Amino acid sequence: MHGFRMLAIAGLAGLALSACGKSSGGQDKLAYEACLASAKKDAKISGAAFATLEQSKITGSTGEEEIRVNIPYELDGKKALFQCIAQKQADGSFKVIF
Repeated sequence: MHGFRMLAIAGLAGLALSACGKSSGGQDKLAYEACLASAKKDAKISGAAFATLEQSKITGSTGEEEIRVNIPYELDGKKALFQCIAQKQADGSFKVIF
């Protein structure tokens, strides 16, 4: 009985963690899209080949409202990194602040 209880607790913890991952995954995608749009507006790198969401590094920055996005890109045979911080807006969208 004790083993079953531990297994049940572990299963619930796994479900809770996966639920958190799904919500942050949606926010990661919105932050990535905001940063990608910003990168494509930058005249110096607008013609670059940008990495996908899965190839980019996305982390929390200064709390839940800001997400740091690092998007690798290649331009003229050179690899570089576009870095930005996207801030969550009241309507749930993200705006690039850096």
